[in-house]
Amino acid sequence: MNTKIKELTLTAVMMALVFVVTRFIQIPIPLGYFNVGNSVILLFCTLISAPYGLAASALGSALADLLSYPVYTLPTFIIKALMPIVFYALLKVFHGKKFAVPFAAAIATLIPLFGYTITGMFLYGGFAAGLAQFPGLLLEYIANLVIITALFKPITAIKKFHE
Repeated sequence: MNTKIKELTLTAVMMALVFVVTRFIQIPIPLGYFNVGNSVILLFCTLISAPYGLAASALGSALADLLSYPVYTLPTFIIKALMPIVFYALLKVFHGKKFAVPFAAAIATLIPLFGYTITGMFLYGGFAAGLAQFPGLLLEYIANLVIITALFKPITAIKKFHE
């Protein structure tokens, strides 16, 4: 099968899965919700190239927020575009290293952790308001890292099998 068609298909699947996981698997926290969409994003980013991963991440996540917390749609689009950019850049820097994916994921998922805290500060009137969601976002950060660390080897094996 044509590589471009494979990548476009995986991008569509990723965007849909990011949307579904983010929109329908939510745990409320102050000023928003906890979800495991970041793990889906970064795991798929190990399967597809940067422009596709960035598009699927930003669009799938922003659509979920449009239907859940519309005020977060634009910040989510920006945050979820930046996250894969950092992830891909770190994978490139540490290419071939055993720790590359978990390390890149740990750094890249700091973007939503702090991005949503700062967004909350602006949207809800100050430092204290933004910090109200930080504990929930920190738990989300940890949960996503656990999922990514547990699943990146099986995902990589699937990728190698289909190449």
